[in-house]
Amino acid sequence: MQIKLDKSDRRLLMWTGLILLPIIVVLALFSDDEKDSGIPTTYSARSSGAKAAYLLLQEEGYDVERWHESPTELPKDPQNTTLVLASPKGYPSSDEKSAIQIFVSRGGRILATGYSASWFLPRLNVILEPIPGGVWKEYQPEILSPITRAGAIRMSPESYWGDEMTGQLIHYAHNGKGIVVSYKIGAGEVIWWAADTPLTNAGIKEAGNLALLLNSLSASKETQILWDEFFHGPRPSAASYYWVPAVKWGLAQLGLAILAILVTFSRRNTPIRPVIEPSRLSPLEFVHTLGNLYHRANATRTALEVPYNRFRALLIKRLGLRNDVSTSELLESARRKLGYRDPDFETTLKQVLEGLQDSDLKEAKVLELVQKLNQHTRNLKLISQEESAV
Repeated sequence: MQIKLDKSDRRLLMWTGLILLPIIVVLALFSDDEKDSGIPTTYSARSSGAKAAYLLLQEEGYDVERWHESPTELPKDPQNTTLVLASPKGYPSSDEKSAIQIFVSRGGRILATGYSASWFLPRLNVILEPIPGGVWKEYQPEILSPITRAGAIRMSPESYWGDEMTGQLIHYAHNGKGIVVSYKIGAGEVIWWAADTPLTNAGIKEAGNLALLLNSLSASKETQILWDEFFHGPRPSAASYYWVPAVKWGLAQLGLAILAILVTFSRRNTPIRPVIEPSRLSPLEFVHTLGNLYHRANATRTALEVPYNRFRALLIKRLGLRNDVSTSELLESARRKLGYRDPDFETTLKQVLEGLQDSDLKEAKVLELVQKLNQHTRNLKLISQEESAV
């Protein structure tokens, strides 16, 4: 069975295709690329993500898991437990910061990276680098320790450790300022890195960086590693998978298609009404017609005489004077009875009378005088507000 489309249906289908096709192409081109967020989350395979480090620990048999809970839910007995705070975002609440300190003091270990991690640590002694270097540099160990067994590492510090504190150890430094530092809190320990570089997907492959990560985690098969994702923004949930780029742009395309269907359906099924043409008796068209007549007849004085006589008649009626009253008497009555003392009023009437006697009166001058008469008409309230608006 063949469906026949009339001419209007084919035209509508063609325009719908021309509108939707470019939109679909643009959405398809931009839906594949997802920008690097810069967050070292274990869910990201981008350069700044930490998915490679997390999967490597899993494949090597380490007890590692993503931690989506608040620090207040950390294990009460944190022996042999390491918490990874890789550039956490935002600020912790007082309860969350207290929970982190209790976790460490009871024997837990924290690996914290980046400047923002200092807000979560029991001791705050980090200085932000205003213009961090974009080039990774190689750093040699400052001391011999379990953390520096890997030898040289490569990093691009975004901050530095401040003044030395009692009990701290500087394992790596840049110009005397610590970039890998550790210190004890109760029965536990905090290890701080100046940047995420060694654990990111791009940086973990550099010589010494993977060993630095394992040594900082004190990673053994018995160590439980909790990799924090609670402070990396929205946590993955069942609903969040609907907003991955492929699904998101697919839903956008489907929405556009549904919108196009609704528009075409409403266009074909709404009542058909004739186009309303403006009346040829409208005030504006009357003004245009009258103006054209004056222009073709070169009747500039007539164009001034008509509104002047109308103004004079309205004012005489308002004042209750005879029709043959002189201009000077008209001015005096307006001052005395209406209290109208606009200094331009007398000048305007004088210019109008002179213009009516001028055989070479210009259209621009007529327009100026008529506008002044209209202004005085409104000021004297010779016509109603409805007439003035028209």
